[in-house]
Amino acid sequence: MRLTILAAACAALALTACSKAEQQQTGADIKDAAQEVGDKAKEAANSPEVKKAGAEIKDAAKDTAHIAGGALKGAAEGAKEGAAEAKAAVKAGDGDAHEKK
Repeated sequence: MRLTILAAACAALALTACSKAEQQQTGADIKDAAQEVGDKAKEAANSPEVKKAGAEIKDAAKDTAHIAGGALKGAAEGAKEGAAEAKAAVKAGDGDAHEKK
């Protein structure tokens, strides 16, 4: 991105010091270069390697979601068991577990 901005700035600076024909040729060259960059970007996006990497990222995201879901379920079950134990302890102490005598 920075390279594109730098190239455009250099081209603009160069255009001010050139003849009309040179300015038109430079403009055409810039358009051709931009088209080539766009074509290469499309080619890269459609390459089998990029598609494979995307599929691997998708699979990794699914695996992560599955693991996180299991961890959350385990934490919820642990919290539920802890609450049940705390409730039982309070009942065993006649409901006065928070009072000190």
